[in-house]
Amino acid sequence: MQKFIHDLRSIILPSYDDLLNRLLRFLPRPVSAAALTTLLATFSSLFKHLLVPATESDIVQRTWKCVCVVLSECNSEVQRAMAEVWGSLLRRLRAPRREVVVEIMASDLARVEDACAWAYIFACKVRPAAY
Repeated sequence: MQKFIHDLRSIILPSYDDLLNRLLRFLPRPVSAAALTTLLATFSSLFKHLLVPATESDIVQRTWKCVCVVLSECNSEVQRAMAEVWGSLLRRLRAPRREVVVEIMASDLARVEDACAWAYIFACKVRPAAY
């Protein structure tokens, strides 16, 4: 599975920006709950398999800039849902990259203050241990 994901990553990465922008266009649109859930799961998988292991240093920052522009056009429920996805990414990033991304997020909060706050909350979310 690891080799398959690596191969898939090398295929998707060259067209990542275009793919991201095409997917982001759906966020501000009125879509069904099922479609939104699928879209958010797609972002989550894309971020998990492309951004977390990426060696390209600015890909996460570029992604945030694109997400931030679109989030400002979305209603608060969509912003919060996407913030949960982004918070999950923050949790998965290694500390040095996470710090850089958090600084970039904090540097420009215009029109996405709540989404950033929710992303930070979801990034710090701790799941209780199962007994």
